[in-house]
Amino acid sequence: MRKIGLHSHRASNSGGPASDEPYAGHGLGLEGPCSVSDPQQRAKAQSSVGFPIETSQRAGKSRSQRRSGRDLLYSPSNANSTFPSTENVSQTATQHPDLLGLHLICDNSHPSGDIIFVHGLGGTARKTWSWDRNVDYFWPAWLAEEDGLMSYRIFTYGYNSDFKGAGTNLNIIDFAKDLLFQMLVFSKGFGEDRVPVGRQPIIFVAHSMGGLVVKKAYVLGKHDEQYAHIISKTHGIIFLATPHRGAHYAKVLNNILSTVTFGAPPKAYIDDLDTHSRTLQDINEQFRTLCGNLSLVSFFETLKTSFGITKSLIVEKESGVLGYPQEISNPLNADHHTICKFESREDGNYISVKSMLELWASKLSHLRAPRPIAHAHRTSSIFGLFKNIEAIMGVRERAEDEFKILRSRAMSGTCQWITHCQSFLRWVEGSEASQSPRIFWLIGLPAMGKTVLASYVVDYLLSYGASRDCQYHFFSAGHQNKRTAAYCLRSIASQLALANEEFREKLFTLREETDISFSSQAQNFSVIWEKIFEGIIFKMKVEPLYWVLDAFDEADVPLMLISSLMKIRSLTPIRIFITSRPTRIPSGPATSGSSINTYFLSEEDTSGDIRAYVRNAVREALPDDEQKIRDEIIEQVLSKAGGSFLWVKLALETLHDNWHTQDDIRKVLTEMPKGMEHLYTRMLEKIETQSPRLQLMAKRILTWAACCWRPLGIAELRAALEPEFSEFVRLQETVVQICGSFVSVDNDKVSMIHMTARQFLLNGRDDAPAFIDSGHGHEHIAIVCLKHLSDERWKRVFKTVETSTLTATGIAPRKNRLLLAENGHPFLGYSVCHYAYHVSKSSLKSEQLPAVLKNFFVRYCLSWIEAIALSRNLRYLIRSAQFLKAYAKSRSRRPNLSESDSPLTLEDPESGEFSDIHLWATDFIRIVGKFGTNLIQSPSSVYRLIPPFCPRASMIGTVYGQQERSISVTGLLSEGWDDCLATVSVGKEEAASKVLATDTFFLTLVSSSGTVVVWYAETCEEARRIQHREYVSLMEMNRSHTLLATAGSESYGIWDISSGRQLYRLKKTSRALTMVIAFGGGGSELIVGLDDCSVTCYDLEISQQKWRFTVPAHGEYHGCPLIMTISPDLTNLAVAWRGKLPVVWDVLGSQSQQPLRCRVRSSTDALLAPLTMQWQADANSILILCHNSTLIEWHIYDEEQHEFDHVKPHEMTISQDGSFLLTSNHMGTISVFTFPRLSLIYQLVNENEFIENLAFSPDGQRFYDIRGSTCNVWEPDALVRPEDYELEDRGSSIATEPVIAHDESSQSHVTALACGFADNFYCAGREDGTVCVHDAINGKKVRKVSAHSSHSSVIILAWSPSDRYIVSGDDSGRIIAKRVELKESNAFSVFPVFNFRVDEPVQQFLLNESERLLLVSTSSTDRIWDLKLKRELCCRRWNSSQGRRWIQHPFRHELLIWIDPSAIHTYSWKLLEHADPLAEPAPSNPTASHGKVVHWIALTNNKQYIVYLSGACHVDTRLSSALHLEFLSTSDLQVQHPHSLTSDCMTELAALIKRLIGTYQDRIVFLDHDYWLCTWRIDTGLNDVQRHFFLPKDWLNQNTLHMATLNARGTFFCPKHGDVAIVRHGMRF
Repeated sequence: MRKIGLHSHRASNSGGPASDEPYAGHGLGLEGPCSVSDPQQRAKAQSSVGFPIETSQRAGKSRSQRRSGRDLLYSPSNANSTFPSTENVSQTATQHPDLLGLHLICDNSHPSGDIIFVHGLGGTARKTWSWDRNVDYFWPAWLAEEDGLMSYRIFTYGYNSDFKGAGTNLNIIDFAKDLLFQMLVFSKGFGEDRVPVGRQPIIFVAHSMGGLVVKKAYVLGKHDEQYAHIISKTHGIIFLATPHRGAHYAKVLNNILSTVTFGAPPKAYIDDLDTHSRTLQDINEQFRTLCGNLSLVSFFETLKTSFGITKSLIVEKESGVLGYPQEISNPLNADHHTICKFESREDGNYISVKSMLELWASKLSHLRAPRPIAHAHRTSSIFGLFKNIEAIMGVRERAEDEFKILRSRAMSGTCQWITHCQSFLRWVEGSEASQSPRIFWLIGLPAMGKTVLASYVVDYLLSYGASRDCQYHFFSAGHQNKRTAAYCLRSIASQLALANEEFREKLFTLREETDISFSSQAQNFSVIWEKIFEGIIFKMKVEPLYWVLDAFDEADVPLMLISSLMKIRSLTPIRIFITSRPTRIPSGPATSGSSINTYFLSEEDTSGDIRAYVRNAVREALPDDEQKIRDEIIEQVLSKAGGSFLWVKLALETLHDNWHTQDDIRKVLTEMPKGMEHLYTRMLEKIETQSPRLQLMAKRILTWAACCWRPLGIAELRAALEPEFSEFVRLQETVVQICGSFVSVDNDKVSMIHMTARQFLLNGRDDAPAFIDSGHGHEHIAIVCLKHLSDERWKRVFKTVETSTLTATGIAPRKNRLLLAENGHPFLGYSVCHYAYHVSKSSLKSEQLPAVLKNFFVRYCLSWIEAIALSRNLRYLIRSAQFLKAYAKSRSRRPNLSESDSPLTLEDPESGEFSDIHLWATDFIRIVGKFGTNLIQSPSSVYRLIPPFCPRASMIGTVYGQQERSISVTGLLSEGWDDCLATVSVGKEEAASKVLATDTFFLTLVSSSGTVVVWYAETCEEARRIQHREYVSLMEMNRSHTLLATAGSESYGIWDISSGRQLYRLKKTSRALTMVIAFGGGGSELIVGLDDCSVTCYDLEISQQKWRFTVPAHGEYHGCPLIMTISPDLTNLAVAWRGKLPVVWDVLGSQSQQPLRCRVRSSTDALLAPLTMQWQADANSILILCHNSTLIEWHIYDEEQHEFDHVKPHEMTISQDGSFLLTSNHMGTISVFTFPRLSLIYQLVNENEFIENLAFSPDGQRFYDIRGSTCNVWEPDALVRPEDYELEDRGSSIATEPVIAHDESSQSHVTALACGFADNFYCAGREDGTVCVHDAINGKKVRKVSAHSSHSSVIILAWSPSDRYIVSGDDSGRIIAKRVELKESNAFSVFPVFNFRVDEPVQQFLLNESERLLLVSTSSTDRIWDLKLKRELCCRRWNSSQGRRWIQHPFRHELLIWIDPSAIHTYSWKLLEHADPLAEPAPSNPTASHGKVVHWIALTNNKQYIVYLSGACHVDTRLSSALHLEFLSTSDLQVQHPHSLTSDCMTELAALIKRLIGTYQDRIVFLDHDYWLCTWRIDTGLNDVQRHFFLPKDWLNQNTLHMATLNARGTFFCPKHGDVAIVRHGMRF
């Protein structure tokens, strides 16, 4: 039993004894007061300086039965405790009062979030939440045992709200301030291991007045810097009978209290509850403007509460519901008193509240799933730390393991010579404070022991005292991951995160704020360098960092890596030790300042170590009395070694087999070749003397060792060899014996003895071919892998893994399940992940490989995709596609020499099977983009659900799309993949001006209103809006993409992108226009350039100027510049004036400096008329767009200028890594070019659509464009480029053919949709005003029905059940009705009915059962038209806009039903008169519904229920997060005042729904949050929710998705640009 003192020093609550009798407080459904009547007990409570954390324990369950991972805290019953232990709580529940302040009820060492309970008027911290005020039934503690909430801490907050005690002047504001204070100071008394409140998401549960306290606390916290960081973590609030608009009985209660003899005086906080309270009005107004990002649920009471001799609703529904767009409201079967108390876990009210908490917890878990380590740095386990860092950095292998292996190879006492090298010691001990790195570069010939020496340096540095800050990486050409510079950076960062707490904290914070991860394939070198190293490491100030990088020349991009290292500017001293073979060291102005000490490794340096090594080996082999022969061996070996440790090692191994006689030894020494190549030749000859079978076996093993992606384990190698060789007895010994010392087995891994051995086997000698032909070797490996994967058994294996690992709710676990499939199948993982790499390296002349590939693609590739989905790393799929594309390209362009020795010719690039391979690769890339998230959730969906949604012309669509009894998808006229992922709108009346993108979000700027709209990059849904509230000309992000700066006309704003919270606001002190803004100092500085030629750096923490640079006044450079831009490294400023050459200034230089200038050829040079300038990512060059559309790249340090006249951009931007240039021309055509030659790789042809702005995603695989009010999101597969720098051309000088696409998003979009009831046709209205009938089988247009104005969009359509009438309405109020007749051959005849205009757009059309009468409903009028007589029968005009929808009465054909959020009425069809003379008249004042309207209404097919959605006026009409779903039983229509149904699972269901689609048979149809089409039977529980199929990502256009519908036959229609996708048979699944 634990006792922990909390921070609070508050006294206990006071008041009268608890009683079961009614008391005055019950008039508001309030909690009965509880006092400490014993003076000694009261004094004891008031003098307590702390109190124990307390909890409730359910009867009959011991602590040992509690869930693991949860710390439930109990309070002992002793003199220092105010509360008794829970074992005795039933006897003492009324003897001791609840305490004030913040109580931790249930603890967790690594909480996922905090749930805080806040009681209401007259309540207490515990008894408010306890059934019958008995703390045995304290239900918040039950949450600790709910599966979805076990990881949450539970708090309850108490404050003095007793209305019968002494008078107090406290009010709601005072309680709110105290709540904020309690959260702020929590954990101060517990030590560093207590997680503060505000570090994780917060959920409030508030009863009655407690809801007002929470709302006020939220408002105050938003505007107070001390609390803003806590309040920003608020995820949602659950209100239980909170009087948002006051309660009528508040005033009555205060009057009673003031008139009773010896009674309590009136209370200020009771006055605050009055319906006319100014405090309430202020809270509501302030909260409404700030709560846009919150999840809100309001539960309202439905039973009357006893009040004296009467009963009444204390808080009526109108007051208990906010009416906000994002709010979910739901009734509970309780009165005001019992709405917050539950008798058991089976209580329906408890289930509703608990389920909402679980739903929010699930959503938060989903959002944070990629970052499970929010506070993992506090774990006490090193293994736990490593796993958490691995989740971010993607480094699974510990660098320490490889380091230990390398150190074990060194003989004790060797390598110590370097510690006597003065230059090395100066490097280690240097104390200068330069921000540039100190580099010690050791260069040596191959096999001289550089790697072992590097491991010794690491060991030396660790023992020297740098153990916290020494990181290392050993490059290896035989390991394709470890040879990459990106992996090197990730490994160093991982090691530093383990050792350095400050860096670890910052790394975890970056992950939390941006949701980014740096897995092995997810991020390239540039992204990791910028976000981790430049963004965090170089801005820290800690003890010197030592980095050891071995075999630098074996890195994939050594020049890029060393250039980056030499440009480091770090607050922490960084010292880098590099080993390599002889290589060129770059130099230039950009690398000036770096201190590089180059040391050439000589034979003299290593001779002592080699001598000691040889002496030791010989001494162990020969007895002491053979001193003469030992000395002879030592001298001869040393004379031939040439300083090579490897030669010595191999030579001694050869001698080891001949320690027979002295003559044998001398003979071997004499014949021992000098030099590595000759020694390798001797070793190879030994292999070739073996039997043919052993030779083949050795060759296969050496092929795998020399060509594999990474070293194989023994079990993997055994499985790889099984097709030819099986049943090995001791494979590890076999490898050593038959492979001639070319390979070694370390830690169960088989690898080449040295890189030079690999080169020897693959490259051969001048006089002999290579022992292993690289192309044939990779071909063999590729075929083995493909045949291993081409097996039906994998479907069964994967199905077993998938079904056995699903949770009880059917959710896939967030772990690599492919590892489970590898149990018993060790070669599976390697084959899945790396077969395509070997295909790309295979011989171009192979005839067998294309056949094996074809068989694999058409029969087994879906199970391979399923395997990758099980691994949860779809980058393997993309990388495989890249390798396959490279192979197809090389094969299609392979030179062919004819039999007659004719000149080289090229095959047709589009010919045959190689074109097919390219198409398969394209499909694999597209699958990730269109279905990636759902594929990971349901890997088996690749068989039935994904192929039908692939285009007809795609390979997967062709081969797998037409399966028997599968889904059918038609209607899309395009047969290929669509590059447009989504189109979003900032608002019809708004114009966007700029777009930026992060990994998680993209942002669009509406300059005129100062609004930044933040969208989710994954779903393209709006996340939030940032309001600067003045004209904004510019916006920019910091390098880590966590902060946003906006430049307004009067001030600058700094915002947290993930939360939308404003962090800083700087007032402009100059009237000059802002030309450029940028972040400095890792986000703590803002750099501003004005058109007065000044650049100023501000410290955001103190809002003070740090430095200022003004362009020196020169005769020709003065006045307001045309262009001003700051380099990415923030050191240079490029400026251009009209008619002047662009110049570059060093902002950190002196005022006397001379700028860098471009060169011009004449007075008419294009550079004299620049339009815009953009810096390259490396800050060494600038792209200058001139007035004549010429593009010039100016290398500012090399003084080189390259002119490109083929690009002709109007807008342009450069990708973050500097690889791509994105442009748009004056016609709106978008092009993507690659540097350095600006070769065109992709073009999106458009016509006459002006593009305002462009942006790349950080990974360069997606781009965005701004056109008017819309932002288009594009994801062409042409941007998915090879990650391996060797892949692109394979030596070919032929450029890649550009991909030319056409912008289908520019065609006239569908704006209204109606389905024919025969399932053969549908009707579509478009933004050009046309209304057409289409064939529902193939989507082709059959007949144009109506034509509204071309300047109007059709916004509503109705097609009668008999298919005779089509009625359409546009946004100008024009209504057109046509009668249609279906003729033979699916032809239609069209006849006019009427055409007229109303004052406002139509909201609803409704036809009666005979289809003679038509209801035309607008917001303020309703009209009945007779379609046969073609005239209006009646018109009802309401006083103002109404929130109703109409529906045909299900049983009485002469009636229709009016339903609005607050009333249900019946009317006659002909005259719109009340059908019931006793019914109240229809409301004329919309405030009766508090601004809410019914957006949609439908009748289920069995006519048992009317389903409708209600919510605020201006919201997405079927987006459930802003609407309330209600059901009305048609059997209740017989009563005078029918009400919607109440169901325990309604709240849970509403939370599952992302977008409502309609009804199907007796089921509700909706899209869930993962965009699965789901159905639910109304009268059943949530277990009946069925998932049928999911939508491709490019169908999720938020501008058109609300029109998606399901007809009575189960056919699904979904608009997509100008087409309508038609999905049949989807309800079978």
